[in-house]
Amino acid sequence: MTVKSATLVRVEPMRVFLWVSLAVCTGLYICARVADPDLWWHIVVGRWILAHQAVPHQDYWNMFAVGQPWRAYSWSAEIVLALADRWFGATGLAALQISLAIILAAVFFFTSSIIARDRFMGGLLGVYTTVGCFNNYTLRPQVVVWMLFAGAIAVSDSIAERGSSKKRLWLLFAIGCLWANTHLTAALGLVAVFLWSIQSAAPHVELRRALVASGVFFAGTLVTPYYGAEWLTFIAKGGHPLKYQLIAEFQPATILQYSTVFVVLQVVFLVMVSFLGRHVPSLGRCALAGGMLMAGLTAVKFLPFAVITLSALIALWWRDGVERSSDRDNDNLAAGFKQLKAKFNSLAPETHGAAAFLLVCIAVIQVRDLLRTPLNNSIVPKDAVDFIEQHRLEHPILNEFGAGGYLMYRFSNDDGTPRYQVSIDGRTNVNPPEIWEMYAASFQGRSTWRKYIDAVKPRTIMWRQGSALVSLLFESGEWCRVFASGEEDGDPVVFIRREDFFSSSGELTSTNCSTSSGT
Repeated sequence: MTVKSATLVRVEPMRVFLWVSLAVCTGLYICARVADPDLWWHIVVGRWILAHQAVPHQDYWNMFAVGQPWRAYSWSAEIVLALADRWFGATGLAALQISLAIILAAVFFFTSSIIARDRFMGGLLGVYTTVGCFNNYTLRPQVVVWMLFAGAIAVSDSIAERGSSKKRLWLLFAIGCLWANTHLTAALGLVAVFLWSIQSAAPHVELRRALVASGVFFAGTLVTPYYGAEWLTFIAKGGHPLKYQLIAEFQPATILQYSTVFVVLQVVFLVMVSFLGRHVPSLGRCALAGGMLMAGLTAVKFLPFAVITLSALIALWWRDGVERSSDRDNDNLAAGFKQLKAKFNSLAPETHGAAAFLLVCIAVIQVRDLLRTPLNNSIVPKDAVDFIEQHRLEHPILNEFGAGGYLMYRFSNDDGTPRYQVSIDGRTNVNPPEIWEMYAASFQGRSTWRKYIDAVKPRTIMWRQGSALVSLLFESGEWCRVFASGEEDGDPVVFIRREDFFSSSGELTSTNCSTSSGT
């Protein structure tokens, strides 16, 4: 007995060390250089909040929406982003993105372990869930919501298994409160809490328990600077994923996308284990998984929620099916996982420690590379905006949807107040519908492409090389390209009006306008 206890004490720390180092390495795997287009307008709003010690109730940054009602529903995350940028610049943002990725992986590891009641399966699912979010991971508030979603499911599972308690209800209240002050999608958490809490046994008791749990979660969402008015914004914005499918994150998922494959494999796996082990989740949990799956396939923005939900169902399969099954059961898949766990547990502590040390070394190298070059300048139009500022090109600037946030960042003061408004930016609930339609026509090169230019009346255009509008500008003869960060389709280019180019006294050069010939 004494020997066994000593062995457990000696082995367990190495397993925990491996578990933690694996979470760190998995988080770093999905982390790339800072590139998210929406990050920059979040920083600007955070600056404004810090300077004014209040949240904004109207817009200040969009030329077509100035003075219109607007709520900064991600204000808490925006303050953190603004402080990281103020204190440490791009390196601080990269460090924050790295930290957030590691915390995200740790949360997935932990919540999966809690539901499965097994650290081994929790580690496997933690790796899978984290990597399944690879395509969607950037430095933005929605990442915090993925953690809260996983936490809400774990707490709801505990309530369904062990009943309500003050501690669990307070946890749901806190998750709802943090969610509502971080992102607009608290409705997803509300639905998850309700459906996951319902079991098929004793339906009246379970329904009452689910209503109490979801009611507590909803009450938490009302504790915001806007007193829960974010729900009104959500209702008004609920159809945006279908309306704005021109935006990459609102486009339907395809099988060629990394995260889609992960979701498909999870669905296939769950169908197999349901058939082999006769383990079928409750109707409410199936409905939640099906709803998240449909949302993710409709708009790739929601794929992480599908991955998280399906991983939680697999954790349930392990807890309720595999661990209770005997070797005589006709379930080779479950038997295979049990053998894998046994092999892992039989490894010597030194093996666990060596593997953990190797993962730590890999993590250190990855962190060093990310901090050395924090920004992805092939996506962030830094060079183009540097050129605009250096040559004092005139405003207004006509820009793409994704570039509006960075223009807000570069042309706002330290207190968040704008020096110039942008023509369009990443806030879909700010851009007027008619302006969006004009922008879409320009982006796609439709016959009405000039309407967006006529509405903005720009002196400068910053767009992506290889797009339809750039080709139209070349053909029009009215605009001169004076800057290109490269010749790839995604590289930003800058145009100015033809008359402005010829009055620049030779300070600028152009590939399609010649000052020597006057053409």
